[in-house]
Parts: sequence; structure tokens; C-alpha cells
Amino acid sequence: MSTHEAQTLSAEEICGMLRGRLCGEASATIESVETLELANPRQLSFVGDVKQLSRLRRCAAGIVIVPDSAQELLAEFSDRSLILVPDPESAFLLVAEVLHPRRPRLMLGVSDQAFVSDSARIGANTNVHPGANIGRDVVIGRNSDIHPGVVIGDDCVIGDHVVIHPNTVLYAGVQVGSNVVIHAGCVIGCDGFGYRTVNGRHEHLPHLGSVCIEDDVEIGACTTIDRAKVGNTVIGTGTRIDNQVMIAHNCRIGRHNLLVSQVGFAGSCTTGDYVVCAGQAGIADHVHLGDGAIIGAQAGVHRSLPGSQRYFGTPAGPLEETTRQHAAIKRLPALRDTVRQLERELATLRQQFDDTSDSMPEADAA
Repeated sequence: MSTHEAQTLSAEEICGMLRGRLCGEASATIESVETLELANPRQLSFVGDVKQLSRLRRCAAGIVIVPDSAQELLAEFSDRSLILVPDPESAFLLVAEVLHPRRPRLMLGVSDQAFVSDSARIGANTNVHPGANIGRDVVIGRNSDIHPGVVIGDDCVIGDHVVIHPNTVLYAGVQVGSNVVIHAGCVIGCDGFGYRTVNGRHEHLPHLGSVCIEDDVEIGACTTIDRAKVGNTVIGTGTRIDNQVMIAHNCRIGRHNLLVSQVGFAGSCTTGDYVVCAGQAGIADHVHLGDGAIIGAQAGVHRSLPGSQRYFGTPAGPLEETTRQHAAIKRLPALRDTVRQLERELATLRQQFDDTSDSMPEADAA
């Protein structure tokens, strides 16, 4: 819980802040935010879509932000303080940041409880927290934060305005651009899963390359990104990676990708720009996903796929095609019963035909 003194806002103040329209009591006040189902009369919530407006019937929130397109549907909620705006979710988050401000960044400098190599270079206004370990010839830019338990291996280069959260490990030689956030527990730059079998034994293949994370990337907690055998594994500018994602050696992820939790990329995969991979999608080695491709949750991608399409299923195919296939699979039990019924009817007809043939008199010989 924050130790900051609780702040209150009235419906009138919130409406002015959002430049919205107010329906209901202007003096109603709230002091925090919550989801619709859990909110109490001292809290603010929101309805993101007109289709969800019925959820207001079960909501106790003191003030609710709703879409302005719902104007004509609000008569039954006249006892509420409602604020109408074009984009309720964005408006809600704006108010939430006012009510729940982030703590100001502390200027700690380099803690004397951190281990920092004499050959490391630390930029101005960068914090290195207690328990961090900075290796030889590391370069870290300005205004960055290296949190407790972070290990940065020899020869890593890190840009400006970078935040590395606790217990993350960067192996030697990893390159990180500016305005990057790496959440807790990530492992970046470990060897890939590369072996060859010699005389019945699995021998590890050397991984001599590294990892390059470009500018404006965010990497979720406990994600792993393997170093390349040669060259670099690359994460492109603006990409957002969720928690527990696996990116293998020599992958090259394009710009502004969205990779959702538990997505896995095998070695040497590549993606274009603005690719989306939903949760638990698996991408086989050496596959390329074209610009704007959207891979559905739990899809299994075994071949390269063109961009600007949605894909689903295992093996992954175009959404419309795989949807029809799944619908057909659901009908298989009924189809099996129909086939069995037809087989029984056909057998009956055959028996009737045989019985009729046996009862017919043989034609006289000519």
C-alpha cells in the first residue's frame, strides 16, 4: 500500500479533467479506482463498450466513466454519476494516474553495496542499487536504473533511460539500446539449445554471438532470450514482450511486435514489423512471419506465413480456413452416426433385393 495521503476527486473535477459530459451528481467524490464488479461508492470505474453497459446494474462505484455513444441508454442509471467520453479506458487510466501517482525516482547513484568493476563506465544520474553486479568493461548510459540482484556480464553495453528490474541476468556482450525496460528475472544472452550427437553423446555447440535489444523495447518478467551461434539475436525497436516468452538463438524479431505470454520461438526464426503472437503460440525453427501477421493463441506454426493475415490452429493456417476445419471436426460424431445409419439402411435394401431376386421364377430356356 502506498503511504501517500489519499487524494479525492469530485465528478465535476474529473469531468473537467477529461473534457467529458456529466450525468448525475457533480459533487460525488471518489478516492481510488477499481473494476466494475469490485468497486465501492468511494471508487471510480469504467465501462469500455456500449455492449457492456448492463454491467452497471451490478456496480456500486461512486462514479463511472462510460462511452459517449451510450447517451440515449442511460435513463435507467439516472441515480449514478456518469461521465461520458469517447475513450473510457484511456480516460480511466488518466484519472488513475492522478489518484495513484508513481513514487518519484530516487537519486541513489552507485551504491557502495553493489559490486562494480573498476573498468565499468556508469553514466550521469544512473542508479546502481545494492546487490547489483556490474562486470568488466560494461558501459551504462545516463538516467538508468539497475535494481538489486541484477547481474550484467563483461562487455555489455546499455543505453540511456534503461530500467533493469531485480534479479535479471545479462550474459557477457549483450547490447541494450535506450528507453528499454527489462522486468524481473529475465535471462538474456545465455547459450541456445544447440547440440550435435558424436559417438552417442550430445556435444554442446559453441554460441559465439550475442543479443542486441534495440531502442524502446519492453521485456516481461522471466523471459529468456538466447545468444546467437554467430552474429546476433535481435529484438527490434518498439517491440513489446510479455512474461515468460522464449526466444531462441539467432532469431530476429522485427519492429513493434507484440509477443504475448508463453510464446516460443525456435532457432533462427524471423518476423517482420507489427507481428502479433498471442499466448502460447509456438513457432518452429527457420520460420518467417511477414509484416502484420497475427498468430492466434496456442497456434503451432510449422512453415513461413505471409503478412497481413490472421492465422490459427495447429498446424497454423488462415483463420477462415482453420475455423471451417474446426467446425467440421465438431460435426464428425454426428456425421459418423449418419454414416452408420446409412450403412444399416443400405444393408437392409441389399437383403431385400437379394430376397426378391431369389423369389423370381427363372426364365424358360429359349
